[in-house]
Amino acid sequence: MEAHGAELRLTHHAIRLDLISKVHGIHAAEEYFWSLPDMFKSMKTYSCLLHCYSAHRMADKGLVLYQKMKAMNFVPNRLMYNSLMVLYLKAGQPEKALITFEEMRKSGIMAENFTYFILIESYITMNALDAAEKVLEELQKVAPIHWSLYTRMANIYMKLEQFGKAEAALKKAEKVMNKAELSSWDNLLRLYARSGNSTEVKRIWGCLKSTFKKCLNRSYLAMVIALSMVDDFDSLQQIFQEWQSSYECYDMRIANVMIKAYLNKGMIDEAEAIRQSAMAQGRCNKNTVYIFAEFYLDKSNVKAALEILRDAKNMVTAHDWVPSKELVSRFLKHYEESKDVDGVDPFCEGLKKLECLDAKGYEEALMRTDIASLKSVSGS
Repeated sequence: MEAHGAELRLTHHAIRLDLISKVHGIHAAEEYFWSLPDMFKSMKTYSCLLHCYSAHRMADKGLVLYQKMKAMNFVPNRLMYNSLMVLYLKAGQPEKALITFEEMRKSGIMAENFTYFILIESYITMNALDAAEKVLEELQKVAPIHWSLYTRMANIYMKLEQFGKAEAALKKAEKVMNKAELSSWDNLLRLYARSGNSTEVKRIWGCLKSTFKKCLNRSYLAMVIALSMVDDFDSLQQIFQEWQSSYECYDMRIANVMIKAYLNKGMIDEAEAIRQSAMAQGRCNKNTVYIFAEFYLDKSNVKAALEILRDAKNMVTAHDWVPSKELVSRFLKHYEESKDVDGVDPFCEGLKKLECLDAKGYEEALMRTDIASLKSVSGS
């Protein structure tokens, strides 16, 4: 637009500020805002920066900016009120979010679903579930409700183990949601699984499949995770096989869910078969390494865990991959507790080959194991 000589107006600068924040981050957005001539630092650009702080959860900076806007006698708009409510919520001041909502209502500005979402979230943060329910009940009478408000309430009911109320909220969410919106189906699968309702998980899956001509990997992933949560192993195997016969692009996340399920059932050969097949296709990822290594460590089968670690370079395509500190610590803890001086040396050598253990770490690992071994011999 600039290259073609277009005249950028206040709205354009606000849109550009938001885009910079999303693409280059909040610091780049700040630099752009403060570089604008004063004539372009308007209510719109200030509100947009406030919204950016809200989106990046930078409560302190956002509230400081709001005080500046207040001193400049800006008349708040809906974006400003919404952003301010989010900032108060993130700053741990939900009661101020409620006050802001009341100010917004008195000023004659119409709230939207997002505003009510933050209002309900504020009540939930304050442990005022009755008030949150009342807001939702009143809202139902006057405006269409977005399905996410119901699923948020369902989440809270599940935490309180009020599963009857949770499922009633999920039924309402299903009734009002846009059936063509895939994320709504995925959410229902996840939430019904959290409530332990295998029947509803399967029903939602059937509805999803009848709504879309072809199921995407993301839906298969949501479904296998859901079946894993409700421990419906037979159905999990069935869905995994269905995905294997129909996928257009291999998704190791789905395979990892099945691998973990097989390992939990002690079906190591079946889990290894998936791993070997995925390795042959260059499809394994770091989570595959962790799932197997942690399983074998839990079973005290350090030899098998080490084999997985040695295979890691063939399993993980990223050239800069190294085992997590947590996994390395688990191995070292095993060698220290078992006083296995002979075992820790080749392990550390393997880590050095993976370039994830420096000389100092190597010496410390050996020293801790040596000390543990000496204590064992001396009986102290």
